[in-house]
This record gives sequence, structure tokens and C-alpha cells, in this order.
Amino acid sequence: MKKLPLALALASSLILPNAIADGKKHKMNTFHVTITNTTAHHVITPPTVIAHYGKFKLFEVAKPASEELAIMAESGNNGPLMDSLNMTRGVIATASSLDQDPPVILPGHSITIEIKARNRPYFTIAGMLATSNDAFTAVTVKGPKKHRYAHGMAMTYDAGSEDNNELCIDIPGPPCGGTNAPIDGDGEGFVTIHNGIHGVGDLVPADLDWRGPTAMVRIHNGG
Repeated sequence: MKKLPLALALASSLILPNAIADGKKHKMNTFHVTITNTTAHHVITPPTVIAHYGKFKLFEVAKPASEELAIMAESGNNGPLMDSLNMTRGVIATASSLDQDPPVILPGHSITIEIKARNRPYFTIAGMLATSNDAFTAVTVKGPKKHRYAHGMAMTYDAGSEDNNELCIDIPGPPCGGTNAPIDGDGEGFVTIHNGIHGVGDLVPADLDWRGPTAMVRIHNGG
């Protein structure tokens, strides 16, 4: 039986553990992202789940929203946003609930979305509060370790792309069902913390205003 030269044997002993460690480091994990609607009467439109590196930001407060984010915040349509994210640097993967029935999150209900990503990325979750002009709920959470959970509470933001006239003709969610066609006025022009429903149009603050977080997120790393 031939023996490996000492130098080659030593090299092999170093390469093998490193290869195994590298394989573990880059293993694809399955994450289950559960989003719970914590409002009493709002419907959250099909949420967008984004796995990404730490430097990526879906938006920044006091800066203009992207056109695709504004579309989601005004109409609940997250298709353009997901298309743009799939070509955005720093984004690892995206997922939504469009294949579920219903794809929206009713008050007090939850949706679980599966998404695959390597290691432990960050996750940003966002969806429109359907009975509003351009309000969206969003949170960023660091992915948990294998077989562990991570939690976050989503605050509500104003995309700043549409005037908050609270008129049903411009609002897609119940009880309105408007077309949400573009309206006069450009809103604030930048993302802000949303200041709620004030009854200036057709919406009733007693039913549709909120205090604090509007969604709760739990992420499980199934390994």
C-alpha cells in the first residue's frame, strides 16, 4: 500500500476540514416568515418579504420612496417592487403571499411565507394598509440561528407619494374599493412616520386609526 508524501498528507488534512466548514457556511436555509395583522379593521395587502445583506434599505425616512414602493403603498400591487428588487444589489431573495388564499392579511390573522437564503441574512417585510392613501407597514429583522426564532414589530410609514385625502375614490381597501387612480397633489414628497387617520374624507378614525405597531413578524430558521 502506497503512502502519501508527508507534505501532501498534511495539505489534505487541512483542505478537507476547510471544505466542510465552507460548505456549512454557505448552506441554504429555509426561513418561515409569519406576519400577523395587529390592527382591528385594516387589511394588509400581499406582503413583500426581502432577504438581504445589511447595507440594503428598502427606504429611508425623510427621503423619497422609490417609484415601485410608492405603487405598492398606494395600490397594494407589489409586482413592480418585487421585479425591481430582484435586480437590486444587496438583495438575496424575495417572496410574497400571492399564491395563498387569501393573499392578504385580514385583521387579527396571520400569513406564513417561506423563503430560502444562505446563512443568516436580514429580512425586510412590507405591505400596504389597504384602507389608506399610501400607508405601509414595514420592519427589518436579523435572521435567527438554525432552529431559532427572531421577532419584530412593524411600524407604519407614509410613502409621501399621495395626498392623504382619505377619500374612498382613491383608496382600494374595504369599505372603499376605489380605483386608486393617481390624484392631484404629490403628498409630502418623502417617507415619513404615518400620523394616522384623521377623518378629513370618508374614513372613520374610530374604526381605522391605529396606535403603535400594525403588524407582528416572527421568523423561524428551519435549517
